Amino acid sequence: MRTLILIGTAFGLGAGLVCTGLFAWWLSYPVHVYTAGHEPLGADVTTTGSMESVNPIPFLAAGLIISAALGAASGFVAARRGWRLTRPTD
Repeated sequence: MRTLILIGTAFGLGAGLVCTGLFAWWLSYPVHVYTAGHEPLGADVTTTGSMESVNPIPFLAAGLIISAALGAASGFVAARRGWRLTRPTD
């Protein structure tokens, strides 16, 4: 039972690392916001801007922790349902 939980945790943590890497890669690109309207803007008004960035570290850490917890829970459920990693000996 403990082995399935550890394997589920490792699988969830691995999947979380992949997702965290992809999310960090996606965050590395700048975000631009373009605004437009049907009325002409004055000379002192800009038509482009950028979004304020938020610290992504709490989201990345939560993603890793949640994926590892879901992996452990799936390993626990698999062990409780009777899944085994070895064949039964006759």
